[in-house]
Amino acid sequence: MLHSIEYKLSGILNGVDQDAWNPRSDPYLSSHYSHKWRTFKGKCDNKAALLTEMGLEATDERLQAPLFGFIGRMVEQKGIDMIAEVIPPLIESSNASFIILGSGQDAYEYAFTDLARRYPERILLYLGYSEEMAHRIEAGADFFLMPSRFEPCGLNQLYSLRYGTPPIVHRTGGLADTVVDTNGKTILNNSATGFVFNAPSAAALQYTIERAIACYEDGDCWKQIVRTGMQQNFSWTQSAASYLDLYQQD
Repeated sequence: MLHSIEYKLSGILNGVDQDAWNPRSDPYLSSHYSHKWRTFKGKCDNKAALLTEMGLEATDERLQAPLFGFIGRMVEQKGIDMIAEVIPPLIESSNASFIILGSGQDAYEYAFTDLARRYPERILLYLGYSEEMAHRIEAGADFFLMPSRFEPCGLNQLYSLRYGTPPIVHRTGGLADTVVDTNGKTILNNSATGFVFNAPSAAALQYTIERAIACYEDGDCWKQIVRTGMQQNFSWTQSAASYLDLYQQD
């Protein structure tokens, strides 16, 4: 039975609409940028605008602290429970802040409403969905949280790479196929684009976020993976070529 299906299945990644998701021309952004720019002023300007929009003063202290973004459904598949669990200890042990855009199960909406009430200057919450806000979070956040328990392909990690916002992902499905973990080897060969963890647990997610914070504080590490991520090609042109190759096989 196993032999009969061998070579019968092929996986092809989704593509990104590179006109709709383009930090060089995105109409929802306050500042445009690309990986070719010598400085990261565009990212910083968008971070400042995002903080201001969410009701915080964009002080130097806040701009220098890492900002982690999440966009998605508040359901277990997306790992939202793990994010809720790790936020309090991370707030206690670091200067990180979090911006959350989404809606879903009542229990998780209540949990994040409570967290935002407890930490009003560290947790920015937008319950519901806004296309404009989604673009601004991709541009203004320093890292993107996507700890899905399963994800056939996923798109937000691809948008994040394009916008210079290194994704933090669970090693599953399309997330494992599109994000290269940051470690000594991948930094040296300039292939690192984000942070990947193996076990779908809060402990693993927290440790990986702490690795990301250390990279951000290093400065050069974060800038390297941002530029590498922005140079990845996950366009529909690539996906279409994969489909064409598959159809032309004997």
